[in-house]
Amino acid sequence: MIVVFDLDDTLYPESAYALSALAAAGRFAQAEFGWDAFAAKLTELFARGGRRELFQVAARDLGLNPPTEQQLAALLSAYREHRPTSLPWYPDALEVVRTLHAQRPLALISDGYLPAQQYKAEALGLAQWIPNPIFTEALGREHWKPSPRAFELLMSRHPGQDFVYVADNPGKDFIAPRSLGWKTIRVRRLEGIYAQATDAPRGSPDQVISSLQGLPAIL
Repeated sequence: MIVVFDLDDTLYPESAYALSALAAAGRFAQAEFGWDAFAAKLTELFARGGRRELFQVAARDLGLNPPTEQQLAALLSAYREHRPTSLPWYPDALEVVRTLHAQRPLALISDGYLPAQQYKAEALGLAQWIPNPIFTEALGREHWKPSPRAFELLMSRHPGQDFVYVADNPGKDFIAPRSLGWKTIRVRRLEGIYAQATDAPRGSPDQVISSLQGLPAIL
């Protein structure tokens, strides 16, 4: 059986990347627009649970003029093109990936904008454990999950094999692999973005675990 992982909030905390990227956007705003307190305000808003229109809200809270469309586009590019030097694995994820790497093939299928997903993988040193990850954006945005395209591609690389997909978002992650006969496991981390998300129709995982430490026993 080939174990296939999701990336964000499955192998590492996505908030770590978000904070790093927001800091990069803040530095850009300071250098380009002279918004000295912008980075700190973005971090504050994110820590308070802010996830939508952070650039606009930060500007408003600082008494700045609303960002123009051009400024917003530049800030978003600074965020998405940020290249972190390192990111922290979840300890249980790194432990299990190291263990399974010595036992069976591992793979990865992850949604998200490029090149950000590639930069995350580099910062985690993912290639040491999981070669040739599949980033759905590279197949076309129409092939983000729940599209089956990435899963079918992986099956074509390993004909005749069984697969299990380990991910965190029950709203979209498990629809395609279930339709293709894969085993599906949700890791539900209490701090994860989708911790409270409900299952999509035809998208309920076969099992739910709170830590990847329980994965080897299931396999």
